[in-house]
Amino acid sequence: MSSSNPSPVTVQSLNPKVLKCEYAVRGEIVTHAQRLQQELQETPGSHPFDEILYCNIGNPQSLGQKPITFFREVLALCDHPSLLDRDETHALFSLDSVQRAQQILDQIPGRATGAYSHSQGIKGLRDTIAAGIAARDGFPASGDDIFVTDGASPGVHMMMQLLIRSEKDGILCPIPQYPLYSASIALHGGSLVPYFLDEATGWGLEISDVKKQLEDARSKGLTVRAIVVINPGNPTGQVLAEDNQRAIVEFCKKEGLVLLADEVYQENIYVEDKRFHSFKKIARSMGYGEDDISLVSFQSVSKGYHGECGKRGGYLEVTGFGADVRDRYTRLHL
Repeated sequence: MSSSNPSPVTVQSLNPKVLKCEYAVRGEIVTHAQRLQQELQETPGSHPFDEILYCNIGNPQSLGQKPITFFREVLALCDHPSLLDRDETHALFSLDSVQRAQQILDQIPGRATGAYSHSQGIKGLRDTIAAGIAARDGFPASGDDIFVTDGASPGVHMMMQLLIRSEKDGILCPIPQYPLYSASIALHGGSLVPYFLDEATGWGLEISDVKKQLEDARSKGLTVRAIVVINPGNPTGQVLAEDNQRAIVEFCKKEGLVLLADEVYQENIYVEDKRFHSFKKIARSMGYGEDDISLVSFQSVSKGYHGECGKRGGYLEVTGFGADVRDRYTRLHL
């Protein structure tokens, strides 16, 4: 018996914020490519090509990059810890992998990766991440400031959810940009305030242009809450000079902006005269501490030399937020 009742869910009845959200990385071109791929599978020879390479997003293992053995061995042993009790394991797995898996399992409740952990992630692993940050920057880092996420993208969404109250709240965002930012700003009901990178200067960031965009947004009644800086750049690939970074930090402090630093490509620098410096290192070297500037750094195992996009791992280092604000953010991070 058929029903004439219309579907309770139509495009017209969706949340309008969802309708405004467009993630170009997985947008119309990708959808068309997927249709073509399905046609190739169903009717081989139907097109003058027999394979589609998806280059719309950094996804190296889909293009033939082999996963790093150490990572996979540690993951396998942590997911199946009874392997550690078998004699043959020591012949199949490297000693380093066995030792690292044992160290990690000792920090996991019940020595089981399927167990719930602290909302921010396993404390021992957060401390290890913080130690790596401190070694990189030469300034102290705390595991209490680390929020482990299933990739950097959920961290971006949670930060937008925290900062955006209405369409009157704006986020400064670079153009060209990774479309996650414009999509997440739209999804959470905010307003994107663009600032434009200059191709003629190697996709540099001009503070004078950013200030002009900020003043223009404020003149329209927007409250600009934060600025997104992608360094190294995506999709532009530039690496910011230290002087430029110091100017950005000074600008954020003066204007009362949260600095959202997308630093996921910090390992992907292939030019000898370029070097990555985190915004936290820059801020601390300028003498600015927790009370001076609010700073969030995003990192992901999808990028760098890992290329583990499908494993969904990442973290945020959140500094310069009061304890009451951090508590609210932790509640989002369930």
